[in-house]
Amino acid sequence: MTIRIKCNDGAQRDRALSLALSTARRGGLLIIPTEGMYAVVTDAFSVRGTSALRGFKSLAPTVPLSILVPQVSTVSGITRRIPTAAQQLMEALWPGELTILLEPGMTLSWDHPEDAPVAVRMPLHPLTLQVLHTTGPLASTGAHFTGQPLITTAQDLDALECDDIALILDAGDLSNNSDTAVSSTVVDCTVEPPRVVRTGACDLSTLQSVIPEIA
Repeated sequence: MTIRIKCNDGAQRDRALSLALSTARRGGLLIIPTEGMYAVVTDAFSVRGTSALRGFKSLAPTVPLSILVPQVSTVSGITRRIPTAAQQLMEALWPGELTILLEPGMTLSWDHPEDAPVAVRMPLHPLTLQVLHTTGPLASTGAHFTGQPLITTAQDLDALECDDIALILDAGDLSNNSDTAVSSTVVDCTVEPPRVVRTGACDLSTLQSVIPEIA
């Protein structure tokens, strides 16, 4: 049975955070708001959780999962190194709709494909940041199914087939947070100079204001 908590006014914030922590710790799936869309997440270090997350989206084991973090300092614990350019982008544009590709940490016990970069992001939504400070890093993917529109409203959540979802944190209509709900921009910082591998909410001119040579 899926538990759904309305989090618009903050009245159930403590209950939402407590259930998010218990759900993540047991490798369950939960849906949380990000800036302009809902995402399905789980404990980044739970093999059970990441397996369930891939199953929800029909993702192959070789597909890397994005990792949401609560603060910049968390990144050093899940990556091999943080290049200067990546550090500058994080400090200038996080929290925000920018995903950065980095070399994954070698000593971590987690379900991450070999020879694949780790995609990390610090989201802007205040509820999600509180969840992340409570749970630690969460593996994430959009709550929409491949080829379908992004899930941005409570009505979209109503229509979602979510038998595998343990918890939904309903923050209402997220489409009001931006003119158009789009995915985050992805920048590869495993190469020099960094390069944009997916255009999205963070435009090139904003990136170049921090790293002029980025392309």
